[in-house]
Amino acid sequence: MIWSGCKKELLIIEPGPNPDNPLEIVVPNDFDWKTTRDITLEVTGITVPVSIRNTLQVKSSDEESVYLKNQLFMDQDYTLKFTIPSYVTEVMITYGSIQKIVSTAPDVIYFNYLSQ
Repeated sequence: MIWSGCKKELLIIEPGPNPDNPLEIVVPNDFDWKTTRDITLEVTGITVPVSIRNTLQVKSSDEESVYLKNQLFMDQDYTLKFTIPSYVTEVMITYGSIQKIVSTAPDVIYFNYLSQ
């Protein structure tokens, strides 16, 4: 019986500059310090024969986080603002049984109850 093993190579990482004084830290001018961003949701209402009110929710696409939750009438237009983490690229919007995943690439999201 022959035993063998892997030989691990050590990776040596040279540390970057480590200033003793925080005032010596150099940050690029285009560095974005924000960890969140503001989104506007434009909801377009539709004419319905009876008054329908339900909960509209904006959640992370994995449904772990809720960014907005509001009771809306289906026949009215709304402009709603909410904040998301800056790394979020899409959100799930639900209104009753309606469910849509939309991109957060623009800072304004448009939602209606009919089109996909």
